Amino acid sequence: MDLILKKTLIGFMLESRNDDSFIKKINRLYNTAGVEVLLTVFRLLAGIDIPPEKCSLHWERTQMHRQKLSDLLGRNVDIATALCDYLQSATNFLSHPRLIEAREYENVIHETINDKLTGLFNRPYFDEAFNQQVALAKRYKEDFTLLFLDIDNFKDINDTFGHLAGDAALREIAAVILKEKRDSDIAARFGGEEFVLLMTHTDNVNALSFAERLRKQVEMLEISYRDQIFRLTISGGIASFPFNSEDPKQLLQMADSAVYLAKGAGKNTICLFKEEKRRYLRIKIQQPVLAKELDFNNSATFTGTSKDICVGGILFENNCPLPIGALIKVQVPVNDGTPVMLIGTVVRVEAFDNGKYDIGMTTSFKEMDKIANHEIAGILRSGNMA
Repeated sequence: MDLILKKTLIGFMLESRNDDSFIKKINRLYNTAGVEVLLTVFRLLAGIDIPPEKCSLHWERTQMHRQKLSDLLGRNVDIATALCDYLQSATNFLSHPRLIEAREYENVIHETINDKLTGLFNRPYFDEAFNQQVALAKRYKEDFTLLFLDIDNFKDINDTFGHLAGDAALREIAAVILKEKRDSDIAARFGGEEFVLLMTHTDNVNALSFAERLRKQVEMLEISYRDQIFRLTISGGIASFPFNSEDPKQLLQMADSAVYLAKGAGKNTICLFKEEKRRYLRIKIQQPVLAKELDFNNSATFTGTSKDICVGGILFENNCPLPIGALIKVQVPVNDGTPVMLIGTVVRVEAFDNGKYDIGMTTSFKEMDKIANHEIAGILRSGNMA
């Protein structure tokens, strides 16, 4: 079922002054979009599937049949009645006709294509709309841009205030998106705390300007739940057609990858997709570091020099190799000389001719948290003993 076409045709039905106007809109859409329009008309008005090759013939005969009935009865006969009468009397397609009020059918369609919690479109509708937009953009040489949005630290909201507070946050952000987007843009809840916005006729520069405005609106948002007020932020990633890719699957992956760059840059930011193998934004930094393998009481401390650092880890040069998978502690001095401790796992070791080694470590926030808790517990025990 083509949900987008059904929604469009229901819109035609509700906004048209009369059936003549409704039929003209159908015929114009059929001339530009093809037989799928007529297939959807038959499904919508009669609940049946007509063979594609026979759609045009039966649609023309339905319009002629409507005119004959109108002349015979001396009044205008609506197209739904004429279609059902024609299909029942002149074909074997319809044996048990039924009537359904248009607004009731619109409610059914709305529940099918919209996310119940946020009111945005749901994932199945977005997937269908996205594929159609790619086809239209290729055909007419048009630009469009995908904006992926992810709520920062959403788990903390659920853990601190409860899942109903998380639901309230999702609804509030969805309301901001609906308010800021254009009518032609398609906004959907992609899953969990993720949203996606398909911006038609938009390049990546204009998309970035819009995304920044949206990010600031969310940042200023105060969410109230059970007499408690909390704030949150979003991170976003942008990928554009055809600038970044003309492949639908790849374009989605690019926008998603750009979100990880935004997260790695410290969150509450928007990033354009760029060809970067790493998920995190890295900064070049040369500082002396101390590295020590954990889980060994007498392990040696190595001195080295950092090369770059990000939220996800650090790359440093060392005189000695460290085993892949080893849990290590690295101390890096910051601007005022105070060392920052990072704990993580060695994921890369590369040897060079000068006897130096590049050591790549991914940061483990879980291990850092565990060690911090252990040290605090030790302080508390010492205080109790005193």
